[in-house]
Amino acid sequence: MPAFLTGLPALAAAPAAPWAQTGPADLLLAAALAALGALAGAAAARAVPLFARHDPGPDDDTPPPPPTCPHCLRTVPFHRLLPAPRAGAVPLRGRCPSCAARLAAPPGLSAATAALFAATGLGLGVEGAARAPLWLAALLLLAALSVLLSAVDIRVHRLPNALVLTAYPLAVALVGGAALLAPLTDPAAGPAPVDLAGAVGPLAGMAGLSAFYWLLWFIHPAGMGWGDVKLAGLVGLYLGGLGFGAVFSATFAAFLGSAAYGLVMVLLGRATRRTQIPFGPFMLGGALLVLLVGDPSRLLL
Repeated sequence: MPAFLTGLPALAAAPAAPWAQTGPADLLLAAALAALGALAGAAAARAVPLFARHDPGPDDDTPPPPPTCPHCLRTVPFHRLLPAPRAGAVPLRGRCPSCAARLAAPPGLSAATAALFAATGLGLGVEGAARAPLWLAALLLLAALSVLLSAVDIRVHRLPNALVLTAYPLAVALVGGAALLAPLTDPAAGPAPVDLAGAVGPLAGMAGLSAFYWLLWFIHPAGMGWGDVKLAGLVGLYLGGLGFGAVFSATFAAFLGSAAYGLVMVLLGRATRRTQIPFGPFMLGGALLVLLVGDPSRLLL
């Protein structure tokens, strides 16, 4: 077991802990997080219309457009270290900061984020959340970002830098902090110093999964988007601390889910073998499945 997981038994042992022993306090935590998720999802959904589709030709080096108001076509700046617009008018009021036009947020994002936040609360439980608040915050960040990125990828087939790359600093801080501080909150291990080795797993997962997706993109660029490569490091960061099995399981689930979805769409006559399918939602869905429900590969070891 990776070092930092000794302080997070609810995560290391998959669904063996809170899901099987959910109490009233856990349900209350899930309800509170669901309310928070509904608010976060509603705010995040207002940024979706800012991203336009970008389909360059084979010889076109034009980069994707920055976040832009669909009404006045002015750029909407985002924070460099946060996946959020600088102007509060977008998340708070759903309006362009330049022309004040209303931004039409897609439906369902608020409910989806609320459901993932509630699942996170049930997965960790009150005890796990109290012992690892940074890990809880990290999972909530991933949940909110997953819904937002999935909506954007489905809508415009892009995983924008303004949402992916800007999420790395906060995600690294939260996941790394949870890994380093886990020995301090592990009652079974007793008093222990900060374990620098605990950060090896998340960093190795980030580097390894990035390299894997980069290799796939290098071999067949038409079959793997560059945005997927950039997202892979973020996904690997979260999964790396749970070990290689978790990274493999989540990656396998992503490809399996994507293939199954594509097959169903072809059988229904709504796609062909050449139809491009957004892969980001499957990457994020596979990661969340392993993180919140458990790593199925552990059953084989």
